[in-house]
Amino acid sequence: MRKLDYQSEPGEAPRHMRALHPRFSVRGISGTQLSGGVLTGYERNPSLTGLNWVTEAEDMLRTDPVVRRSWHMLRQTLLSATWRWESADDQDPACNELARFANEAWGLDGYAGQTTLSWEEQLSYLLEFVPLGYRYAEEVYRVGLDENGKTRVWLDHYADREPSAHQRWLSRDNQHLDGVLQNTVGVGKVAEPIPSNKLLLLTLNRTGSNFEGSGMLRPVWWWWRTKQRISNLMCVGTDRWAIPAPKVKVDRALAEQQGLTDADINAMIDEAEAQAQAFLSAEQSYLIDNPVVSFETYSAAPNLYAQGPLDIIRECDNQISQAFLAQFANLGITDTGSRSVGEVHLSMFRRAAINLCDIVASAVSGVDRRGGGTIGRLVRWNYGAVDPSKLPRLAHTGLDTDDLAESLGMLPALVQSGLLTPDDELERAIRERLGAGDLPEEAQRSAGERQVQEPVGVSSLAEALVRRRRSEKT
Repeated sequence: MRKLDYQSEPGEAPRHMRALHPRFSVRGISGTQLSGGVLTGYERNPSLTGLNWVTEAEDMLRTDPVVRRSWHMLRQTLLSATWRWESADDQDPACNELARFANEAWGLDGYAGQTTLSWEEQLSYLLEFVPLGYRYAEEVYRVGLDENGKTRVWLDHYADREPSAHQRWLSRDNQHLDGVLQNTVGVGKVAEPIPSNKLLLLTLNRTGSNFEGSGMLRPVWWWWRTKQRISNLMCVGTDRWAIPAPKVKVDRALAEQQGLTDADINAMIDEAEAQAQAFLSAEQSYLIDNPVVSFETYSAAPNLYAQGPLDIIRECDNQISQAFLAQFANLGITDTGSRSVGEVHLSMFRRAAINLCDIVASAVSGVDRRGGGTIGRLVRWNYGAVDPSKLPRLAHTGLDTDDLAESLGMLPALVQSGLLTPDDELERAIRERLGAGDLPEEAQRSAGERQVQEPVGVSSLAEALVRRRRSEKT
């Protein structure tokens, strides 16, 4: 009988470990259950799959202020990054030309841009993949002249394709993405399949062939629903117990003494009931009773037990903030208000924002591929076949922590202790971060002249910098 590849003689290494050449054939599968273009097997809650999940996610962002605040904080942080295309090799003129072309195409690094929408405007909807889990846009191209008068193929813009119009993923082998098919929304053009090499697909936490990933809102959903239920119950309780309920009291012994019949008593009870209903509905603000039929109160003291529900709602808000790594926003309204704790949380928040920007940068950069590599397609159409190692890279700055800016408060002490030399290079770095311009040659001093003889506070250091800027302007 023929032995399989993994079988071997006793004491002999398996054949797949002794192979003298790589095995290029693919034998495994991604493990993703993709049936008819619909992903199954990941989400156990059927109400959170497909368009149902899109609807739930949109409701969460539109109705809950804490969900909106958490995503708004992260979104605005992501939008504050500065983007530019960097050359693969600064010493190679060909690489520099490709980087120049990319910056001109996207309108980055000082260029006006060839897109009809700015990169920041397009990021505002491309970044929506973070809360939902995925987002894709169709690449729209046009032909035009560059700054040198040459005819080029440009990216006009990334046309947003909302997930609410998504129908199914197209894959011939149920492993790799071949395109997407959308639903026809309203009365209009019938949506045609969009091929994968005309798509920019952004996915968060993608595994296998799960093109939809898992967004930041998914672990928030249960807490959001719990918060809704608790809030509704608290409002019902407040509405029920804020005003004591009137209770109709009947003294039948007195009624018999006065010779009243059962019909008379029932008529008086019906009248009292009508008054109570009018009182509770605010149609009238008074009650008229008599010795036989009078009014008392059921639960005279208002029973506004709201502390328990408020504690639960507060915990729900805390869990929602933690899902977006924005729990530092709760400092000051909770038991913890430490500055150092907030700085640690902010540092983690920044790292998460940097990684999310990296997802966008990696999707746009690189060679022409399924769901990504826009720059690879444009370079091939305009410059022909180019070595992938020469393609420019989309990079972002502004979200990293600045060690020098964080150390400005300790700068006088470091200089006093001799651990830091106040030379021209250090002064230029500080002036750059303060926006004071370059250091003039006549202002250059030696380390001894800069040596601080007495401890200098942050306020006095700032005043000195302001005075120097004024003197330079005059």
